[in-house]
Amino acid sequence: MNIPSVADYMFYFDTAYSTTKKVMLGGHPTYGERKKLITLIKAKRFYESIYSQLSAIITHFPDSDKVSKFYQELIESAISIDDYKKHLGAINWSRSMIKKLYYSYKKKGMTLQNFFGRSKDVLKQISRDLEFLQKARLHLAKFPSIKNLKTALLAGFPNVGKSSILGQLTDSKPEVNSYPFTTKTINIGIMKMNNQKIQIVDTPGLLERPFEKINKIEMKAIIALKHLADIVLFVFDSSESSGYKIEEQKRLFEKIKELFPEKIIMIINNKCDLTRDPKADFNVSCKTSEGIEELKDKIFRHFYSALSLK
Repeated sequence: MNIPSVADYMFYFDTAYSTTKKVMLGGHPTYGERKKLITLIKAKRFYESIYSQLSAIITHFPDSDKVSKFYQELIESAISIDDYKKHLGAINWSRSMIKKLYYSYKKKGMTLQNFFGRSKDVLKQISRDLEFLQKARLHLAKFPSIKNLKTALLAGFPNVGKSSILGQLTDSKPEVNSYPFTTKTINIGIMKMNNQKIQIVDTPGLLERPFEKINKIEMKAIIALKHLADIVLFVFDSSESSGYKIEEQKRLFEKIKELFPEKIIMIINNKCDLTRDPKADFNVSCKTSEGIEELKDKIFRHFYSALSLK
Protein backbone atom coordinates (compact mmCIF):
# COMPACT_ATOMS: atom_id res chain seq x y z
CA MET A 1 0.00 0.00 0.00
CA ASN A 2 1.42 3.35 -1.07
CA ILE A 3 0.87 5.74 1.85
CA PRO A 4 2.84 9.01 2.23
CA SER A 5 4.97 9.56 5.32
CA VAL A 6 3.37 10.85 8.50
CA ALA A 7 5.43 13.63 10.11
CA ASP A 8 5.56 14.96 13.68
CA TYR A 9 3.02 17.58 14.76
CA MET A 10 5.45 20.52 14.44
CA PHE A 11 5.90 19.79 10.74
CA TYR A 12 2.20 20.35 10.12
CA PHE A 13 2.14 23.46 12.29
CA ASP A 14 5.26 24.97 10.66
CA THR A 15 3.97 24.17 7.16
CA ALA A 16 0.69 25.90 7.92
CA TYR A 17 2.38 28.85 9.62
CA SER A 18 4.69 29.39 6.63
CA THR A 19 1.63 30.10 4.45
CA THR A 20 0.92 33.21 6.55
CA LYS A 21 4.30 34.86 5.94
CA LYS A 22 3.54 36.89 2.84
CA VAL A 23 0.11 38.31 2.12
CA MET A 24 -0.43 40.54 -0.92
CA LEU A 25 -3.45 42.86 -1.08
CA GLY A 26 -4.89 44.61 -4.10
CA GLY A 27 -6.65 47.93 -4.18
CA HIS A 28 -6.07 50.78 -1.70
CA PRO A 29 -7.52 49.79 1.65
CA THR A 30 -7.06 52.02 4.66
CA TYR A 31 -4.53 51.03 7.29
CA GLY A 32 -7.24 49.62 9.53
CA GLU A 33 -8.91 47.71 6.72
CA ARG A 34 -5.55 46.40 5.52
CA LYS A 35 -4.61 45.07 8.95
CA LYS A 36 -7.99 43.35 9.34
CA LEU A 37 -7.86 41.77 5.87
CA ILE A 38 -4.31 40.50 6.38
CA THR A 39 -5.18 38.78 9.66
CA LEU A 40 -8.28 37.21 8.10
CA ILE A 41 -6.27 35.89 5.15
CA LYS A 42 -3.54 34.55 7.44
CA ALA A 43 -6.06 32.73 9.60
CA LYS A 44 -7.79 31.24 6.56
CA ARG A 45 -4.54 30.06 4.99
CA PHE A 46 -3.33 28.59 8.28
CA TYR A 47 -6.60 26.76 8.86
CA GLU A 48 -6.87 25.44 5.29
CA SER A 49 -3.30 24.19 5.33
CA ILE A 50 -3.68 22.23 8.58
CA TYR A 51 -7.11 20.92 7.62
CA SER A 52 -5.80 19.78 4.24
CA GLN A 53 -2.75 18.07 5.74
CA LEU A 54 -4.77 16.19 8.35
CA SER A 55 -7.39 15.25 5.77
CA ALA A 56 -4.65 13.80 3.55
CA ILE A 57 -3.57 11.50 6.39
CA ILE A 58 -7.12 10.22 6.85
CA THR A 59 -7.64 9.82 3.09
CA HIS A 60 -4.43 7.93 2.37
CA PHE A 61 -4.83 5.36 5.14
CA PRO A 62 -7.24 2.56 4.13
CA ASP A 63 -10.63 2.33 5.80
CA SER A 64 -10.37 -0.89 7.84
CA ASP A 65 -14.14 -1.41 7.56
CA LYS A 66 -14.04 -1.35 3.77
CA VAL A 67 -10.97 -3.44 2.94
CA SER A 68 -11.30 -7.18 2.34
CA LYS A 69 -11.33 -9.71 5.19
CA PHE A 70 -7.83 -10.72 4.11
CA TYR A 71 -6.47 -7.23 4.69
CA GLN A 72 -8.47 -6.86 7.91
CA GLU A 73 -6.71 -9.96 9.24
CA LEU A 74 -3.34 -8.53 8.23
CA ILE A 75 -4.09 -5.20 9.93
CA GLU A 76 -5.25 -7.00 13.07
CA SER A 77 -2.14 -9.18 13.15
CA ALA A 78 0.39 -6.48 12.35
CA ILE A 79 -1.12 -3.44 14.07
CA SER A 80 -4.48 -4.13 15.81
CA ILE A 81 -7.58 -2.78 14.14
CA ASP A 82 -8.86 -1.17 17.37
CA ASP A 83 -5.62 0.78 17.81
CA TYR A 84 -5.59 1.67 14.14
CA LYS A 85 -9.11 3.10 14.31
CA LYS A 86 -8.41 4.92 17.56
CA HIS A 87 -5.35 6.75 16.24
CA LEU A 88 -6.98 7.63 12.93
CA GLY A 89 -9.97 8.86 14.91
CA ALA A 90 -7.67 11.16 16.87
CA ILE A 91 -6.54 12.77 13.61
CA ASN A 92 -10.16 13.36 12.66
CA TRP A 93 -10.84 14.83 16.11
CA SER A 94 -7.94 17.28 15.79
CA ARG A 95 -9.14 18.33 12.35
CA SER A 96 -12.60 19.09 13.75
CA MET A 97 -11.17 20.98 16.73
CA ILE A 98 -9.03 23.22 14.55
CA LYS A 99 -12.05 23.91 12.36
CA LYS A 100 -14.00 24.98 15.46
CA LEU A 101 -11.12 27.22 16.54
CA TYR A 102 -11.05 28.84 13.11
CA TYR A 103 -14.75 29.66 13.16
CA SER A 104 -14.42 30.91 16.72
CA TYR A 105 -11.66 33.23 15.52
CA LYS A 106 -13.86 34.48 12.67
CA LYS A 107 -16.54 35.33 15.21
CA LYS A 108 -13.91 37.34 17.08
CA GLY A 109 -13.73 34.81 19.87
CA MET A 110 -9.93 35.07 19.97
CA THR A 111 -6.92 36.88 18.51
CA LEU A 112 -4.92 35.55 15.57
CA GLN A 113 -1.99 34.60 17.80
CA ASN A 114 -4.35 32.88 20.20
CA PHE A 115 -5.79 30.92 17.26
CA PHE A 116 -2.28 29.83 16.23
CA GLY A 117 -1.34 28.88 19.79
CA ARG A 118 -4.46 26.88 20.52
CA SER A 119 -4.20 25.10 17.18
CA LYS A 120 -0.63 24.15 18.04
CA ASP A 121 -1.84 22.73 21.36
CA VAL A 122 -4.41 20.59 19.52
CA LEU A 123 -1.73 19.25 17.18
CA LYS A 124 0.54 18.50 20.11
CA GLN A 125 -2.19 16.33 21.61
CA ILE A 126 -2.04 14.00 18.59
CA SER A 127 1.76 13.67 18.55
CA ARG A 128 1.60 10.04 19.71
CA ASP A 129 -1.15 9.29 17.23
CA LEU A 130 0.99 10.63 14.40
CA GLU A 131 3.91 8.55 15.63
CA PHE A 132 1.75 5.41 15.71
CA LEU A 133 0.45 6.03 12.19
CA GLN A 134 3.95 6.48 10.82
CA LYS A 135 4.90 3.08 12.26
CA ALA A 136 1.64 1.61 10.95
CA ARG A 137 2.42 3.03 7.52
CA LEU A 138 5.68 1.06 7.43
CA HIS A 139 3.73 -2.13 8.11
CA LEU A 140 1.04 -1.31 5.56
CA ALA A 141 3.67 -0.58 2.92
CA LYS A 142 4.75 -4.23 3.18
CA PHE A 143 1.26 -5.63 2.63
CA PRO A 144 1.11 -7.89 -0.41
CA SER A 145 -0.54 -6.41 -3.49
CA ILE A 146 -3.58 -8.65 -3.59
CA LYS A 147 -6.08 -7.78 -6.29
CA ASN A 148 -9.85 -8.06 -5.93
CA LEU A 149 -10.09 -11.13 -8.16
CA LYS A 150 -11.21 -14.73 -7.88
CA THR A 151 -8.31 -16.48 -6.21
CA ALA A 152 -6.83 -19.99 -6.30
CA LEU A 153 -4.36 -20.83 -3.55
CA LEU A 154 -1.50 -23.30 -4.08
CA ALA A 155 -0.57 -25.68 -1.27
CA GLY A 156 1.76 -28.65 -0.88
CA PHE A 157 5.27 -29.56 0.27
CA PRO A 158 8.43 -27.82 -1.01
CA ASN A 159 9.85 -29.05 -4.32
CA VAL A 160 6.57 -30.58 -5.50
CA GLY A 161 6.42 -27.93 -8.22
CA LYS A 162 4.04 -25.23 -6.93
CA SER A 163 6.12 -22.35 -8.26
CA SER A 164 6.49 -24.12 -11.61
CA ILE A 165 2.73 -24.61 -11.83
CA LEU A 166 2.23 -20.95 -10.91
CA GLY A 167 4.54 -19.95 -13.75
CA GLN A 168 2.86 -22.30 -16.23
CA LEU A 169 -0.67 -21.16 -15.39
CA THR A 170 0.09 -17.45 -15.43
CA ASP A 171 2.58 -17.30 -18.32
CA SER A 172 4.45 -14.54 -16.52
CA LYS A 173 6.99 -14.04 -13.77
CA PRO A 174 5.00 -13.99 -10.51
CA GLU A 175 5.03 -10.87 -8.33
CA VAL A 176 6.74 -11.56 -5.00
CA ASN A 177 5.44 -9.77 -1.88
CA SER A 178 6.03 -10.18 1.84
CA TYR A 179 3.74 -10.34 4.82
CA PRO A 180 4.17 -7.32 7.13
CA PHE A 181 4.67 -9.38 10.30
CA THR A 182 6.61 -12.48 9.21
CA THR A 183 9.50 -13.33 6.92
CA LYS A 184 7.27 -15.44 4.66
CA THR A 185 6.43 -14.29 1.17
CA ILE A 186 3.49 -14.45 -1.21
CA ASN A 187 4.01 -15.18 -4.90
CA ILE A 188 1.18 -13.89 -7.09
CA GLY A 189 0.40 -14.52 -10.74
CA ILE A 190 -2.59 -13.61 -12.90
CA MET A 191 -4.15 -16.26 -15.14
CA LYS A 192 -6.02 -14.89 -18.17
CA MET A 193 -8.54 -16.36 -20.58
CA ASN A 194 -10.98 -14.52 -22.86
CA ASN A 195 -10.67 -11.22 -20.94
CA GLN A 196 -11.27 -12.98 -17.61
CA LYS A 197 -8.66 -13.01 -14.87
CA ILE A 198 -8.00 -15.27 -11.89
CA GLN A 199 -5.37 -14.70 -9.24
CA ILE A 200 -3.06 -17.63 -8.43
CA VAL A 201 -1.26 -17.36 -5.09
CA ASP A 202 1.61 -19.43 -3.69
CA THR A 203 2.81 -18.98 -0.10
CA PRO A 204 6.27 -20.56 0.32
CA GLY A 205 6.97 -21.57 3.91
CA LEU A 206 3.36 -21.52 5.09
CA LEU A 207 1.15 -24.17 3.50
CA GLU A 208 3.97 -26.61 2.91
CA ARG A 209 4.87 -28.14 6.27
CA PRO A 210 3.18 -29.82 9.23
CA PHE A 211 1.14 -27.32 11.25
CA GLU A 212 2.74 -28.39 14.52
CA LYS A 213 5.93 -26.77 13.22
CA ILE A 214 4.21 -23.46 12.44
CA ASN A 215 4.56 -20.66 15.01
CA LYS A 216 1.80 -18.28 16.13
CA ILE A 217 2.88 -15.47 13.80
CA GLU A 218 2.84 -17.77 10.78
CA MET A 219 -0.54 -19.13 11.79
CA LYS A 220 -1.90 -15.57 11.70
CA ALA A 221 -0.74 -15.35 8.11
CA ILE A 222 -2.48 -18.65 7.33
CA ILE A 223 -5.71 -17.44 8.94
CA ALA A 224 -5.57 -14.40 6.68
CA LEU A 225 -5.28 -16.73 3.69
CA LYS A 226 -8.58 -18.37 4.64
CA HIS A 227 -10.30 -15.14 3.64
CA LEU A 228 -8.32 -14.87 0.42
CA ALA A 229 -8.75 -18.32 -1.12
CA ASP A 230 -11.80 -19.18 -3.22
CA ILE A 231 -10.39 -22.59 -4.09
CA VAL A 232 -7.24 -24.51 -3.09
CA LEU A 233 -4.93 -26.31 -5.52
CA PHE A 234 -3.13 -29.01 -3.54
CA VAL A 235 -0.04 -30.25 -5.37
CA PHE A 236 1.13 -33.84 -4.86
CA ASP A 237 4.34 -35.39 -6.13
CA SER A 238 3.56 -39.08 -6.47
CA SER A 239 7.09 -39.69 -7.78
CA GLU A 240 8.42 -38.67 -4.34
CA SER A 241 11.34 -36.97 -6.11
CA SER A 242 10.63 -33.92 -3.95
CA GLY A 243 11.94 -35.88 -0.97
CA TYR A 244 8.53 -36.31 0.68
CA LYS A 245 6.82 -39.68 0.95
CA ILE A 246 3.25 -40.05 -0.26
CA GLU A 247 2.07 -40.69 3.30
CA GLU A 248 3.63 -37.42 4.47
CA GLN A 249 1.92 -35.56 1.64
CA LYS A 250 -1.41 -37.17 2.48
CA ARG A 251 -1.11 -36.03 6.11
CA LEU A 252 -0.45 -32.48 4.99
CA PHE A 253 -3.42 -32.71 2.63
CA GLU A 254 -5.69 -33.73 5.53
CA LYS A 255 -4.45 -30.71 7.52
CA ILE A 256 -5.21 -28.43 4.58
CA LYS A 257 -8.75 -29.86 4.42
CA GLU A 258 -9.18 -29.08 8.13
CA LEU A 259 -7.93 -25.54 7.61
CA PHE A 260 -10.13 -24.85 4.58
CA PRO A 261 -13.27 -26.90 5.36
CA GLU A 262 -15.58 -24.83 3.18
CA LYS A 263 -13.29 -24.55 0.16
CA ILE A 264 -13.16 -26.76 -2.91
CA ILE A 265 -9.75 -28.45 -3.09
CA MET A 266 -8.46 -29.63 -6.46
CA ILE A 267 -5.84 -32.41 -6.23
CA ILE A 268 -3.04 -31.97 -8.73
CA ASN A 269 -0.36 -34.58 -9.26
CA ASN A 270 2.69 -32.84 -10.69
CA LYS A 271 5.61 -34.54 -12.46
CA CYS A 272 3.27 -36.95 -14.25
CA ASP A 273 6.09 -37.49 -16.74
CA LEU A 274 7.64 -39.54 -13.90
CA THR A 275 4.59 -41.06 -12.17
CA ARG A 276 0.86 -40.72 -12.72
CA ASP A 277 -1.78 -40.80 -9.98
CA PRO A 278 -5.19 -42.10 -11.08
CA LYS A 279 -6.80 -40.67 -7.93
CA ALA A 280 -5.75 -37.09 -8.66
CA ASP A 281 -8.14 -34.62 -10.25
CA PHE A 282 -5.36 -33.65 -12.67
CA ASN A 283 -2.06 -35.15 -13.71
CA VAL A 284 0.24 -32.43 -15.01
CA SER A 285 3.87 -31.99 -15.94
CA CYS A 286 5.55 -28.61 -15.91
CA LYS A 287 8.44 -30.22 -17.77
CA THR A 288 6.35 -31.30 -20.77
CA SER A 289 3.32 -28.97 -20.16
CA GLU A 290 1.01 -32.00 -20.20
CA GLY A 291 -2.32 -31.28 -18.54
CA ILE A 292 -1.62 -27.58 -17.93
CA GLU A 293 -4.19 -26.24 -20.40
CA GLU A 294 -6.81 -28.68 -19.10
CA LEU A 295 -6.13 -27.55 -15.53
CA LYS A 296 -6.30 -23.92 -16.56
CA ASP A 297 -9.61 -24.50 -18.34
CA LYS A 298 -11.05 -26.33 -15.31
CA ILE A 299 -10.11 -23.49 -12.94
CA PHE A 300 -11.76 -20.93 -15.20
CA ARG A 301 -14.87 -23.02 -15.64
CA HIS A 302 -15.16 -23.35 -11.86
CA PHE A 303 -15.50 -19.56 -11.58
CA TYR A 304 -17.09 -18.75 -14.93
CA SER A 305 -19.13 -21.87 -15.73
CA ALA A 306 -21.75 -19.87 -17.65
CA LEU A 307 -19.17 -18.38 -20.01
CA SER A 308 -17.81 -19.78 -23.23
CA LEU A 309 -14.08 -19.85 -22.61
CA LYS A 310 -12.98 -21.47 -25.82
